[in-house]
Amino acid sequence: MEAGWSTTLIIEDDADWDIALRHQLQTFANRTRTLSNAGRNESLWLTSETPTHSPYGDDWDILWLGNCAVPTAPDNAQTFPGEGSGDSSQMHYVFPVSGGMSCLYGYAVNHQSARTLMGWLMDVDEPTDFAASKYCEHFRCIAVWPELIGSHKPAGPHSKDSSISNTDDGWRDKGESRNIVHSAVLDMIQKMGHKGPWVG
Repeated sequence: MEAGWSTTLIIEDDADWDIALRHQLQTFANRTRTLSNAGRNESLWLTSETPTHSPYGDDWDILWLGNCAVPTAPDNAQTFPGEGSGDSSQMHYVFPVSGGMSCLYGYAVNHQSARTLMGWLMDVDEPTDFAASKYCEHFRCIAVWPELIGSHKPAGPHSKDSSISNTDDGWRDKGESRNIVHSAVLDMIQKMGHKGPWVG
């Protein structure tokens, strides 16, 4: 906030995304421009050609790019082809949300919403993603499903996973990232010629 950036993307340390993320975000921006300047209760949906200051439109508080559960997409959700989803025929749905979200693998805030979200999180005593979901009950949030930013689970012991889910002694033979077709993490490991006892 002190730097005065107009928008900021925040990702978890175990986040992963498709190597086509740049193209995905360009398409996502086109869809959010169509949504972001329409009022929460208005039936008017602006076109993607409506002038805005941000590539993603101007009237939003959180762009929820990485999640693990979302409400059912409304019939008027914006869509784009499912590059990066587990099924290449799967469509991505882009739509406003008012709660019902979980997981914060990746999300964007603007200068104003960063301030209000920080104040909101300081006043609640619950996991950050649940608190952010409640924030979306009062502020303008746009989600995409399947997610564009996911969570990478590395090969090897489950104890290497996030501290939320590392309670068992299981073993994973191969690294995985749900809903990511061409994992950036696994692509990087392959290019580095990883020689460890497991890959990913």
